[in-house]
Amino acid sequence: MKIVLAGGAGEVGRHLAASFCEWGHQVVILDRSEQVSTVEPDYNLTIVQADLSDPEVLKESLVDCDVVVNLAWSFAEDPRELFSDDIIGHINLMDAAATAKVRRYIYASTASVYGTPQSQPVTEDQVCLPEEARKPMYGVAKYTAEKLSLAVCRQYGVPITNFRFWWAFGDSIGGKHLRQLIRKAMQGEPLHVAAGAGGTFLSMNDLAAAIELAVVRPQAIGATYNLGSVFLTWQEIGASIIEYAKSRSQLTVETAKPWDGPAFLGETWDISWAKAAREIGYNPLLDPDSARAAFNQALARCVDGVRKGSR
Repeated sequence: MKIVLAGGAGEVGRHLAASFCEWGHQVVILDRSEQVSTVEPDYNLTIVQADLSDPEVLKESLVDCDVVVNLAWSFAEDPRELFSDDIIGHINLMDAAATAKVRRYIYASTASVYGTPQSQPVTEDQVCLPEEARKPMYGVAKYTAEKLSLAVCRQYGVPITNFRFWWAFGDSIGGKHLRQLIRKAMQGEPLHVAAGAGGTFLSMNDLAAAIELAVVRPQAIGATYNLGSVFLTWQEIGASIIEYAKSRSQLTVETAKPWDGPAFLGETWDISWAKAAREIGYNPLLDPDSARAAFNQALARCVDGVRKGSR
């Protein structure tokens, strides 16, 4: 298959590109960034530096395209930028996908559209309150993009699937909150976490596998699915950080409520992928213990990266 990764120069896109190339697919990374990491020389990979405002570039990039995956997002705080760049770019890309008659358009959304989990586990039938998310403008814009996807699918017949996930990892893992915890541990500061808080992490390989499943499952058209691989608590993650950082930090698990520490350390995102399992046959490629081990390897690399960057 020919797969176009819009916004493919980012953390998720780079991992997906590697997975898809290794699985024998032709990949096009379409990104306005110049910062595209080195790839294997024998990969069937093309890099196009452009944004989603250029219809001619989109048209050319999607020639003979089977699958479009939209990962492009600015993560801006300003709603004017979110809607003028990200949402319009999404519309432009869907329009190009309709013209190219792609087999599937995948929109990579976020668990932030739920706002704050109303119950556990978090399922797709939970009411979405993106304005209550920690980053409400981000949540509202992503939810708007999801609804546009479904409307375009229904009105124009573009075969679109929305995927929601909380936090993705590959052979490494990013995220400013994680790096903040690592820096605190390296400085020997105490780490405080809320009891039971944590989230469902998604491996990049599982995301790639879910995309492949969606392409061949007609029931995925016009559907929205949660994805995940393994649930980890911040207590587990904090203990691993202390170990990998060779830190003398003390890890304290707070049971008192309400939690008065950083918001992200007090939330629980137990994401259910039962709907995706039932309808398109999605299941994590690794068992829970192996997925934890893969996550810890990614975390160890993140700790090493922070260590080298702090020198």
